[in-house]
Amino acid sequence: MSNTNSSNTSGTIKIYGTVEIDEFEPWQKRFEEHYPNIQLDFNRRYVYGTPPPMAKAVMDETKAGKDTADVLIASTAPMLQMENLGILSPHNFDNSILLKYKHYDNYWISVLAIPTVQMYNPEAIDENDLPKEALDLTDEKWKGKLTTHDLTLGTFGAHWLTKIKDLFGEEKWTKFVHGLAKNKPTKFGLFDDLTDSVTDAKTPLAVNALYHDLIKAKAEGRPVERLILSDLPAMSTSNAIAITKASKNKEAATVLIKFLLSDEGQEMIGNSYVRVPGNENVNAKYSISNILPGEEIVYFPDINAYPKTQPDLDLLHDKFN
Repeated sequence: MSNTNSSNTSGTIKIYGTVEIDEFEPWQKRFEEHYPNIQLDFNRRYVYGTPPPMAKAVMDETKAGKDTADVLIASTAPMLQMENLGILSPHNFDNSILLKYKHYDNYWISVLAIPTVQMYNPEAIDENDLPKEALDLTDEKWKGKLTTHDLTLGTFGAHWLTKIKDLFGEEKWTKFVHGLAKNKPTKFGLFDDLTDSVTDAKTPLAVNALYHDLIKAKAEGRPVERLILSDLPAMSTSNAIAITKASKNKEAATVLIKFLLSDEGQEMIGNSYVRVPGNENVNAKYSISNILPGEEIVYFPDINAYPKTQPDLDLLHDKFN
């Protein structure tokens, strides 16, 4: 990547993101080496809720006349919510970038992929007793032993479950949802808590876990393995990046986005931390082609069909509360 130190672009970019602070630090260091006149002010914010807390912070700060975030980094489902709240600014993202997800009206673009798998604790569940297909999870023997991302929040877990309807068809999906609900899976809003619950054997099987969390937990020597179900493939959503309507430094924000979407930026993301770059064509340690070789990945939500693919929150609240 060419060095553009001679650029007149300068200032501070305030960022609200869901990635961890120690994950963002190498991104910041590399970016500021290229662009020493631009400083990054990263603040971790959560998105699970309606409206997402990240969005509420932007709206409250804007209303109060305070400086707010220039850039947001969050998964696709909350980004769709924040777009509907009117806090994002459309941006002419580079169409030559071969990423899986780009908003149809250019409000955001994928910077990270978030593969989703099932996982279990091999010290708590014998390999011979593992479920073989999705409907096996509805067997009452799994009651009290399952965990899931909170399906009632209308974000990640809800969109994951909604996308499965396309794979299963109405009849099988309905049977799966009702059977899963009867087994009363423990719901978590934070994936760290979900992973801890599996590795601590409190709920030794997770039906929608983040693959990069599984990789990290295994590297730490914690008891966890991927559960492969014959009819439920690896799925993936994305972490997207967007510029806020209230941003006072859109020029610098554009420089940051171009850097993170460049080959150098994507390779950095996939090599510096256990994260999956959004660009499938870059060769990085944690590229999808390296961590899930040969697998056909199902992406969700279907943004081209949105809002038709919105989760049925009334159903999910009724079944999982």
